[in-house]
Amino acid sequence: MGSSDSALAAERLRTDGVLVQHFRESGLSGPRWHEFHRKLLGRGLGAVTNLVRSGAMFTRCGQQGRYLRRQDIPLQEAEELASDAVYEGFVYFRDRGLLGGEWTEQRGQPLFEYFVNACVLAFPNVYRRWQTRVNGWQDVRLVDSWASLEHVATAGTPEDAVVEQQAANTAFAALSEDSRRLLFLHDQGYSHAEIGELLRLSPRAVEGRIRRARLSVRRLPEEER
Repeated sequence: MGSSDSALAAERLRTDGVLVQHFRESGLSGPRWHEFHRKLLGRGLGAVTNLVRSGAMFTRCGQQGRYLRRQDIPLQEAEELASDAVYEGFVYFRDRGLLGGEWTEQRGQPLFEYFVNACVLAFPNVYRRWQTRVNGWQDVRLVDSWASLEHVATAGTPEDAVVEQQAANTAFAALSEDSRRLLFLHDQGYSHAEIGELLRLSPRAVEGRIRRARLSVRRLPEEER
């Protein structure tokens, strides 16, 4: 690293140190904290998603002594895994790094790098839960619930109802396994909080995934539906 790079790195650490001191004194509240929080999660989601999609996340976990049996992750689900890792990594970052005093300027690790590392530490548990869901629900039949979930119109002729049912089942089958589970449980009357307890997700994450699953179906080309 050249002298100019070293100077920039030192300046970044000093800036991070000032921010952290301010956040600790303010009790992680106020407009500056909320703006930092929003930008950190957005930037972190992009970085962690890239790690998951490229497979580099498994290397990073191994470097931390957390070796995982790698399984192919559909691109559609990579961002969801990354989102969960960012959510849980942020809790570590907030409680231990900021409030717990673990992050210090003297340790020489930029704040964002510390945050991404917290997400890496959170990923093994997120990944193992995902593996359990993927490998443990293979025999659940879900397609038939799509009609009632999306309120397929049945006011027309019996032939219309059959066509609508086939279209709904095709759309439902195009979803990822995780999305089908969420929609199935929602259709059975489970609340977001109850689904979250079953699948070890936050209620907000459940709500977002259900919304994305419905949007993905609505975006299917007409000929595929």
